[in-house]
Amino acid sequence: MEYRISNENGFLRAELFDRETADETRKFLQSVVLASIDHRCSRVLVHVRLSKPLFTFEGHGVLGILRKIASDPLHKIALLGDTVELGMSHDPVSLLGRQQGIRLRSFQGEAEAVEWLKDRRRGEEPRQLERSFGPLLKRREGERRKTQE
Repeated sequence: MEYRISNENGFLRAELFDRETADETRKFLQSVVLASIDHRCSRVLVHVRLSKPLFTFEGHGVLGILRKIASDPLHKIALLGDTVELGMSHDPVSLLGRQQGIRLRSFQGEAEAVEWLKDRRRGEEPRQLERSFGPLLKRREGERRKTQE
């Protein structure tokens, strides 16, 4: 296993190479957390390259480590793999993370991941929020207008 962590314009780039085990992933992510603290940057692009896909992470405390970055309300963590299989292995991790309040997404392309990381809006995806709360907000606006007349 080899890794490289660098401070980019607005986010940390954390690249992991030749990872074979979940334990190596855990050690790498602990280094990412320390770099996040040192650089005071909680937006992170995790790019996994030349590595075996792993589909079991939680037993190794991976989400617990990512929660340390997520303690900053402005955090975002983007996962990127260099193969389709790696990308597929990131999908369940990002889903579990989001269920636990971590803004964690898996991406197929780096440009899309970087764009998401640099977007400074708080909260989750605007379209998702609009779908969830849009009808309720419209109804409430109608109720307010009636009482003001």
